[in-house]
Amino acid sequence: MKIYLKIIILILLAINLYAHELDITIKDNKDNTMTIIALFNTGESAAGVLLRLEDKKTKEVLYEKRLPPDNKLTVDIPKFAYLIILDEGDNDLTIKEGIPPKEGFQEQKKVKKQKSRLDTQLSTSKAITVSIFIAFSLLFATIFVSMKNTNKLIKELQNKR
Repeated sequence: MKIYLKIIILILLAINLYAHELDITIKDNKDNTMTIIALFNTGESAAGVLLRLEDKKTKEVLYEKRLPPDNKLTVDIPKFAYLIILDEGDNDLTIKEGIPPKEGFQEQKKVKKQKSRLDTQLSTSKAITVSIFIAFSLLFATIFVSMKNTNKLIKELQNKR
C-alpha cells in the first residue's frame, strides 16, 4: 500500500513541475507606445508566443505578432479600449486589460454588424430530410437481411456436421 502512495505522490509532483504560467509586464513609454514583456514564471523564454491586441467591444484584432527572442515587443497604444491576449497555443490564453493612451480612450461609435456566414440560419428542404431518412432505412434493412442470412447459413453448416 505504501508503494502505491509513493508512486501517486511522484506522479503528482512530476505533473506539477511542468505547470507554468505566463507573466505579462506592460510598460507605458509615455509616447503613446507600450512595451510588453512576457516570461513564463519558470524563467523560460516566451519567444514565439502569439501577442494579440483585440478591441474590447467588437473583438476585432487590432494587432497580431509573435514575441521575438528577447521577449519584448513595443507597440502603439490603440485609441479604443482593448485587451492584450497572449496565446501559448492549445487554447492556453493569458488576457490582460490594455493601458489607455495619453489622451484616454475614445468613445467608439456603434457600427452595424454585418451578418457573416456563420450567423445565417441553416434551412433544409423536406426532400433532403426524406432522402436521408430513406438512406438510413435502406442501410438498416440491409444489415437486418444480412444478419438473417448469416444465421441461416450458420444453422445449415451446423446441421451438416
